[in-house]
Amino acid sequence: MKFAYYPGCSAKSTCKELNIAMRKVAVALDLELTELESATCTGAREIRAIDPIGFLALNVRILALAERDGLPLMTVCNTCTLNLIDAQATFTEDPYLARQVNERLAEEGLEYKGTTRVTHFLWVLFEDIGADRLRDLVVNPLTGMSVAAFYGCHITRPPGKYGFIDSRNNRSLEQLSELLGCKPVDYTGRTECCGFHTAAHDERIAIKLTGQHIQSAKTNGAHAMVTPCPLCHTVLDSFQKEIEKDAGKKLDMPVLHLPQLVGLALGMSHDELRLDKHVVSTETLRPHEAH
Repeated sequence: MKFAYYPGCSAKSTCKELNIAMRKVAVALDLELTELESATCTGAREIRAIDPIGFLALNVRILALAERDGLPLMTVCNTCTLNLIDAQATFTEDPYLARQVNERLAEEGLEYKGTTRVTHFLWVLFEDIGADRLRDLVVNPLTGMSVAAFYGCHITRPPGKYGFIDSRNNRSLEQLSELLGCKPVDYTGRTECCGFHTAAHDERIAIKLTGQHIQSAKTNGAHAMVTPCPLCHTVLDSFQKEIEKDAGKKLDMPVLHLPQLVGLALGMSHDELRLDKHVVSTETLRPHEAH
């Protein structure tokens, strides 16, 4: 299966381990990823407030690059996914804006016709690979590992963008955990916000918000958390020391990127998946590696 691959900014900078793990796992899953080398940032969620046309052009350009290659576009970031889906919808629904954007794209020989399918690695696992195939590929069932799924906002909300998902009762990460041999943990906050987009304004909000989620996951028996979004990972993992200080207690909650959890079940080592690059140690998860 071939995909145009859009890692976004975080997976190439603050969360480089995500990109490395995704590349490793793609090979094992027989996914052929063609990275869009000249693709820019999607603009997070901030640029649209300042320059809506610029925001649309940024995202439609990425869609056009994938369309030019005749490939569906796969992301590994919730916010990038929502931005691209938003742009696709606006382009399709507003011919005037579509013409304006294509006029900009024409300067570099691009034109978007609106045909690119946008997907996320989480959806690829179920919609393109399938549960049966994935189950067959598991060589190191993660038996004994209790995992708390943290979806974050932008892969489930606003629900109008994701007609096939119940944004308040998402179960795909839990279903995946079971396929990989894990025990999924139910806890308060699994589909809530991580606070990343408020952190630039007031980091204390993100610390308070995410601290509640991690503490709930730990109280309910999680050995680790897993998220399909590098922005959520940044808050859950990188801010955890500050969260512990604010809460007045140790949490020591390892936080895995989605491809890392899949990679462990496919028999890959901590070193291959760059689990040593996290702020919170993942050493407690080593007994679950294949021997």
